[in-house]
Amino acid sequence: MKKMKSLFVMGFILISYALFSQAVEQGTTLIDVYYGWPNLWTNTAKTALTDANSVDVKVGSMGPLGGRLEYMVSDKVGMGLDINYANTSVKWTENTTDGNGNNVVYNYDFSIPRFRVLACFNLHFGGSDKFDAYWKLGAGYSSLSWKYTTNDPNYGDDKFSFSYIPFALRTGIGGRYFFTENLGANIELGIGGGPLMSFGLSAKF
Repeated sequence: MKKMKSLFVMGFILISYALFSQAVEQGTTLIDVYYGWPNLWTNTAKTALTDANSVDVKVGSMGPLGGRLEYMVSDKVGMGLDINYANTSVKWTENTTDGNGNNVVYNYDFSIPRFRVLACFNLHFGGSDKFDAYWKLGAGYSSLSWKYTTNDPNYGDDKFSFSYIPFALRTGIGGRYFFTENLGANIELGIGGGPLMSFGLSAKF
């Protein structure tokens, strides 16, 4: 009888632990590094910058590449920062004639770097001691610039223009799965202020 009671108590403790334990708690610090997909400016930049006279067009992209820092102010609420960087490059050549009717070849090398810093509020849910799921809301600064080099003497900033607001909003859902007590992997799906999808590594302290 005593053995049955002991087994019942142990089983109750294990079930309670499974139901109410969680991967993060108040005071936990979380660090993520991630790489995102897709780079939405890649096709947009190619279409906007080149035309039917452009040949040998080469488009490159990097990122979004970023990191997140979060501190759990309670068992369910975390506050932190999300910082990410992305760049798109477009290179092309145009064969044309100068004012004297001579055939000339002009080379163009264009890049569009973007940088964002967002303050984030995360609401955590779920009861697993391995998997941490959350909903995110973030807002902050966003910068976008362009750089170019060319041997075309007539090419200048008047060749392109766009309006831009240096402010970003982001909302999304994400999760972290911890392989060990302190190390794991992360995934996030979001809109605005970063990639539509990101994958990476996580650490908690």
